Amino acid sequence: MNRLSKLPFDLQEYILVKTMKLYKLRDGKFIRQIDKNKYTLLHHIMRPSIHNIIDTQRGFHSKFYIKNLYEIPLRKELHVEDDMVDVRIGYKHNIYYYEIGIYRLKLKNENNFTPEKLRKDIYQKGSLADNYFWDFLEFSYEVK
Repeated sequence: MNRLSKLPFDLQEYILVKTMKLYKLRDGKFIRQIDKNKYTLLHHIMRPSIHNIIDTQRGFHSKFYIKNLYEIPLRKELHVEDDMVDVRIGYKHNIYYYEIGIYRLKLKNENNFTPEKLRKDIYQKGSLADNYFWDFLEFSYEVK
């Protein structure tokens, strides 16, 4: 990293972020990426896929941000993600596989915050965690 610091910033970014893929650029600073193979615990706390799409099939994956249920000014300062829809479509052996997940930051109350939702409430919330949680609706289906 010391040798690279003498290069122009755009070359540093190209080498570290795009070529070596060791760092991400966040707020104008290089942040080292976590080696997920070294820390296998991450596989247990990261949101798993609803339906495992096999590498040999053709597919589509996209994440869309939707209008936030709660517009909280502090949300942007804490870098808490916007509400989102995660869509995965796969095709193999004449079968289409659809996976859809909808994730919204909601205000906690005794009617909507269940133990299952607590277990899957893993997205970052910063200091909003005391009063908010990530609600989700996940479903998958196949079309033959």
